[in-house]
Amino acid sequence: MTEATASAFSTQYFAPFAEPANSSMTASNNIALQARLPQLPATPALELTLEQELVITKHIAEVAPAEILKLEAFDKAMRITQKLMRGSTSNSMPTAMKLKSWEVPLLQYALEYSSKSPLNRRIVVRKLVENLEIGSGFFSINRAKQGLKVISKKTGLPTLEWELENGEDEARRAAAHLLGWMKHEKALMPLLKAFCVGPRSDRRVVGRVLKMHYSHLLPYFASRHFPEFEATVKALLERETANNISDTV
Repeated sequence: MTEATASAFSTQYFAPFAEPANSSMTASNNIALQARLPQLPATPALELTLEQELVITKHIAEVAPAEILKLEAFDKAMRITQKLMRGSTSNSMPTAMKLKSWEVPLLQYALEYSSKSPLNRRIVVRKLVENLEIGSGFFSINRAKQGLKVISKKTGLPTLEWELENGEDEARRAAAHLLGWMKHEKALMPLLKAFCVGPRSDRRVVGRVLKMHYSHLLPYFASRHFPEFEATVKALLERETANNISDTV
């Protein structure tokens, strides 16, 4: 099945529900829209190969009108790709080589997908962060870290700083994670500002990012730029770190 066929297949079912270019989708819009999406007709005679299913699923991940549908399609595309990679790998290969042969194509697809739009980037960042926090997923810990570092570098400080200050909830939190993986003093300042004077709803995530990536710099920058919050920053650094992920790369 070609890309054009996948596009036609997707357009047939999603076109009437496409989101206007300049509209803003809320969570309630997403739920309502999902409820309106048509059920695909049952075609018991049609059996797709994994490769054909992957083409369709990737296309749906690109054009689906609601975030939850894009997330589900992206996750499914990753699972199909992983299955294909594992099926083509020789059992005699060393474990490290086998793992690399599975992960590299997955990461390439994830990075390519994340570069298409801010929403796609947010979806990929969410999956990579979950991978790190749970300790398992599509990637090893080091490969997930690599993905976050690449995305943060490609996105750039100005964009992430703007999103942290002006984006919606999920966009702000994704930006916070990427600013952490940027590993640069210039990325620390917008995070410290968000922790001290930003929305209270973001404080836990931003504080965790600061502690994970910039704990060695926090006392100095807090005393210099936000002295009135110095005690708050000190309390952050003294908290239990059992759930934090140490960055050993």
